[in-house]
Formats: sequence, C-alpha cells, structure tokens
Amino acid sequence: MTLKHFLARAAAFAALALAPVAAAAEPAQIPVSVPKGIKLVLADDANYVASLLRLSGEQAKLAADVTYANFSSGPLRLEAIRAGAAQIGAVGDVPPILAHFSGAGVVIIGAVITSGPGNLITTAPGSKIETLKDLKGKRIGINVGTAQQATVLRNLKASGIAIADVQPINLGLAEFADALRAGQIDAAVLKQPDRARYLVSVDGQGAKAIDNAPGTATNIKYLYASLTALQDPAQAAAIRDFVVHWYRAHLWKNASKALWISDYLVKDQRLNAADAGLVWESEGDATSIPGLAKLVPVQQDTIDLLQAAGQFKGKTLKAEDEFDLRYQDLTDRSPAAND
Repeated sequence: MTLKHFLARAAAFAALALAPVAAAAEPAQIPVSVPKGIKLVLADDANYVASLLRLSGEQAKLAADVTYANFSSGPLRLEAIRAGAAQIGAVGDVPPILAHFSGAGVVIIGAVITSGPGNLITTAPGSKIETLKDLKGKRIGINVGTAQQATVLRNLKASGIAIADVQPINLGLAEFADALRAGQIDAAVLKQPDRARYLVSVDGQGAKAIDNAPGTATNIKYLYASLTALQDPAQAAAIRDFVVHWYRAHLWKNASKALWISDYLVKDQRLNAADAGLVWESEGDATSIPGLAKLVPVQQDTIDLLQAAGQFKGKTLKAEDEFDLRYQDLTDRSPAAND
C-alpha cells in the first residue's frame, strides 16, 4: 500500500486527527483497576504477540479479554486500528511516524529493544551484491511506512549511498521474497522467519543476508494504541495492564529459548529446527525495556532520516507527539490489575 493511498484514506479519518499527548502526565493518572467485560483487539503479525503472551502464561493473567488479528505489515496494522477493528498494534519504528503524519490518532504506549541483528538486507540470486556498498544502482524493494524502509535508508546513508543512487521498487512486505526469487528486485529487507525460509529456498544460488552497518539498527518493537481507546478510562486501564504483561512476557522469552523455538518457531511458524535457531539469533536473548522517554530522540532521528529521503514531507513532525508518556515508567515490575 503506497503513501499516496494512505494519505487519501487519511482524509476519511479527519475526526481522529492526532493531538500531542501531554508529556507532563504521570503513569499514576491511568487507572490500574480494569472493569469486567473490557475487550481489546491487538493487530499482530504471524501470531507473534499472541504466542508470546500465551506461552509465557501472561495471557491468562490479563484483566481484559484480549484477542489478536494478524496483518503482514505495520501499515496494515495501522489501517486495522483506524477502522476500529483493533485498539492496539505491535509494530516497528516507522508505522508510528506514518500514523503521526497522516493524523491517524495513534500513539506509542510501550517499547522493547531486542539484542540481535534484527532485519537484514537480503539479496537476490545472481545480484552480485556482496557488501552494502554494492547496493548502488540496484533495485531495492521498499514498503513505505515500515521499519524495513528505515533499515534500507540507514544502511544506505552509512554506506555513503544516496536514495537517488538506487532504484526503489514499492512492494508489499509479503511480496519481497518472491520478487527476489524471480529477479524482479536485487535486494530487500527481510524479517524473520521470512529471511530463513527464503535463504533455504535459494540455497546455493548466491543469495545472502548482509549485516547492518554499525549503529544503524534500532531493534525497537513498539506497542501503539488509538487515542479513541486511550481516552476511555476503562480501555486505558486495560491497555496499561496489557503493556505490563507484554513486558513480562518479553523478559520470560529471554530465558525460554527451547520452548519458544519448539512451540512458536517450529510448531506455529513451521520452521525446521536449524532455521528456527537462526530466527532466535536474529532477536537475541537480551530483550530490554528502555523506557519511552529515552526513545524520543531515537525516533526523531528516524523521522529526520525519512524526511531527508523525501518521505513524510510538508509537516514538521516532533517525535514527542508520537508517545503517550503517561506510560513511560511502566516496566515488568509495575503492578498489573490482577496482581
């Protein structure tokens, strides 16, 4: 889905225009107690968050009835929230910028940082791309409004390559692997487990994953939520409760490699054991909770990078407006509704 399409649809949601969230607000202003009968839907990807909460045991401890719906990219998860089909979304660092730019009424309420290499630029068979510098002049798959787009831009910048020196090809994230196999593009950022599956399918044909340039990967995973939900005290409390359990589930995962690989990566995602191990390594076993306030300048750097490349032009975007800082001090140790 293109940026032009998103901007056209944004007009239909003018009533949800994004308003800055007061940075002075304190977490204590969000009620801890969650009334009975509250329901939330989280826009998920590949059953990731649903599996994380279920396997960690945190799903059973949630105060609200939380269900999950899968969407293959951050922009699609944003659309689900805009349409009222979900109240929370799990995304990378770029979808909140798209939401901000298009006035979608969605703000960040939780964040973790993984320790592994994360998403990597992956090449097509026969592309002859060995290093990041070889991307100059090549056709690169881009999905506007995703963390994968920012990964490409950060690596190009670190390698001294301007966006004008490559050929961006706009595709859906789910199309990247097939486009690489068919030689329609020379490179794209593949997330796991898609990367492992793709590399197995073209084994021996010269395709490879290229490590990110030093310092270019933010490895941020955000939770964001609609302002409509956050303005309802009962839903805001349920979302607060979910964030705490989401944090606890991530720290559980750090010490639960064998179960995560066997029950999620192998049984749910249908990877073989070797590929599942590679997926685990891509995230690492030291996911941390940075606190939202510390991520504001990091998010601003991503905004500036995208705008310098020609995206999200015409507005001055301030990263602090993308966060609901009432949630900034929550951690795995914060009290949950049923504690």
